This record gives sequence, structure tokens and C-alpha cells, in this order.
Amino acid sequence: MSLLRKLFGRRDAAKPRVRVCVECGMPIAEHKPWCSIFRTQQAMNQRAEDAPTAS
Repeated sequence: MSLLRKLFGRRDAAKPRVRVCVECGMPIAEHKPWCSIFRTQQAMNQRAEDAPTAS
């Protein structure tokens, strides 16, 4: 039945994809504070803001 439904059924709207963290399993927008990936990302962003631009 599913084959026939796939062939002749109407298409549903595509669902938006949600990026999920590999370590904590939460969506990227809802990271847990104990997640090391999140803390590393915050540290890298902080270093980028603190670094003087060499122009």
C-alpha cells in the first residue's frame, strides 16, 4: 500500500530540517550549557571578538 501511496499520493510539504548537536542531542538553538561542543564554540567566538583585526 505504501508503494501505491508514494506513486499516486499527493506530496506533503517538506518539513524544515533541524540541526542537532552530536554530543548533547539537542537542537543547536537549545544547546545544553554542559555540552563541550557548545562551550568550545563560545570560546572560539569570544577569541574572534577579542582578537584585533590586522588591516
